[in-house]
Amino acid sequence: MNRGYAGFYKGFYLRSSYEFAYAKYLDFNLIPWSYEDKTFNLGYKIYKPDFFFYDKEGRLMKIVEIKSRNKEAKKNALLALDKVKELYGIDNELISYEELMDLYKSLPFTLNSVLMEWIYSENTTITKAAFGQLNGHFNLKHTPETKKKIGEHTKQLWSEDSPAKQKMLEGLRRSGLVQKGKVKTPREIRCCLNCNTKFEVLVTSAKKYCNRGCSGKDAIKIASEAYIDRRKNIHLEIKRYIISWSMLNKWIVIETPMNKIKTTIHPLVEEIYRNFGVKDFRVISAAVFGEDRGRKELINFMKSVCNEKIC
Repeated sequence: MNRGYAGFYKGFYLRSSYEFAYAKYLDFNLIPWSYEDKTFNLGYKIYKPDFFFYDKEGRLMKIVEIKSRNKEAKKNALLALDKVKELYGIDNELISYEELMDLYKSLPFTLNSVLMEWIYSENTTITKAAFGQLNGHFNLKHTPETKKKIGEHTKQLWSEDSPAKQKMLEGLRRSGLVQKGKVKTPREIRCCLNCNTKFEVLVTSAKKYCNRGCSGKDAIKIASEAYIDRRKNIHLEIKRYIISWSMLNKWIVIETPMNKIKTTIHPLVEEIYRNFGVKDFRVISAAVFGEDRGRKELINFMKSVCNEKIC
């Protein structure tokens, strides 16, 4: 699941690029979601799904588990989801790379571009590794067998004929942790981009914040602002499309009775879905009015557009 690429997004600590891609899909379609809210006792293990979805009354309606393309991992996840359905009666879904590819066919950007955004962008990730309580292995001790394997692997990496040895030594040189007798990399004082606190780093470091907390605050702020801007642009485009569609079909719109609204606007909703990847009518209504006002208000808006143009 690319669990090495973990970080904060919208206040949640996501553990993989696939989870981030799914969250971006939900946000693009303005679908409310939450993350790792609770655990379920399945009898043979305690299970914590990834995404949680609730109805307007706050009742849990569905859970979604995100997995990599590993067949064994997906098999185990399906067993857990089936058990949740059996014991708790909660609808669920397993999403992997293949399902994400299908979801992204309706979006104006590619799945690969979003995965790369998560892996490389400082705006949506805090670090490429988790520390402290955010680490999934926090407070867990290695078994003697695991410690032995780690030791053997380390010896192999540092053996004379290991190609990894030169890379590690080069990394130490770049970081300033050089061998005895060699010149150390100089340091400099910088100001945190978030709180303006001064901190000392190597001149070769890309660090811009005094700590991960400041980095996270800016990451969430930038990501939120970008999301709001994208949503505003999409709403504006949808509203313009509705106005254009109304004029092209003005006599149908004008003569639509109030008990036939759904039939009239169905082709419009389908076209908006094909062009913008939005099929939730509440989102379409909000694009016009800033909030969901229902079909009657929308058809009245469309009629007013047609009448203004006719006059």
